[in-house]
Amino acid sequence: MDGLTPGSPSSEGDNFISSMETRDDAGYVPFGGGLLLQSVDFFPPIVDDPYRFGQIAAANALSDIYAMGGTPITAMNLVGFPSSLDLGILREILEGGRSKIDESGARLLGGHSVQDDEPKYGLSVTGFVEEDRVVRNAGAKVGDALILTKPLGFGILTTALKRELVTESEIEDAVEMAATLNKAAGAALRETEVSAATDVTGYGFLGHLLEMLDASNVGAVVHRSAVPVWERSITLAREGCYPAGLKNNREYLGDKVSADGVSAEDLLPLHDPQTSGGLLIALPNDHVQTFIRALEQQGAIGAIVGEVVAGTGVRVTS
Repeated sequence: MDGLTPGSPSSEGDNFISSMETRDDAGYVPFGGGLLLQSVDFFPPIVDDPYRFGQIAAANALSDIYAMGGTPITAMNLVGFPSSLDLGILREILEGGRSKIDESGARLLGGHSVQDDEPKYGLSVTGFVEEDRVVRNAGAKVGDALILTKPLGFGILTTALKRELVTESEIEDAVEMAATLNKAAGAALRETEVSAATDVTGYGFLGHLLEMLDASNVGAVVHRSAVPVWERSITLAREGCYPAGLKNNREYLGDKVSADGVSAEDLLPLHDPQTSGGLLIALPNDHVQTFIRALEQQGAIGAIVGEVVAGTGVRVTS
């Protein structure tokens, strides 16, 4: 659940303590000495392999729980499927999703399916976090370091796949990363004092960063050379191969993003809508190495991509 539609009614006063205005990754309410987390996400196939698609869609939905420092507890399948397709394809999608649900430690409780013109799959996920461990996308402080846990550019690569400019085997590393749970990054959140976090999905790196900054009343400087990006996506984007969502993200952010010594082409991957992207974390500088070590112990990576500054908006430097 990445934000809410502008104009959505607030639940303040209805026992919800998650502020919709800050567009937290999951909603949450007091429950059992902690907070019950709830999120949902689903979408059509972005890769050709049904099993891989199921894995990526499930990992993406589970990510919202990890972004808030929580542990997934239960999941329910959400399915749209055409009657004209072989049900074996659906079985593979569901098996892929189940593999990631099992890996997360959550329990699959069932789900709901409808007939649709194209396949769609995702999850409704419930999680839990102790009240003193919840991480929100508000709370970033001036001087905090910014860390990103997965490379950018997956939306560009899957667009190239749809246009038959690349094969799935050629982008296997990126597909594998998209299918990787943010479980390790979520565990590192719980072991380190962090200021704020969110996952990077449809609004792109810069869009989700700006949501965090706006909610925290601060700005940021991002160092383009430090941002991990899938190398093939850079060339493809420069050749004009990128999703419509990238253009929409760039236009929506407008003058909230400025560049210093960075070309418009080099900014493209930072606007790229991600599916099952990594976590973006703001944390005090003296906790950075502890967090990086916690990530590495879990088999994950983390790149220091910038810092939080006074003011508003994002300035991208070389």
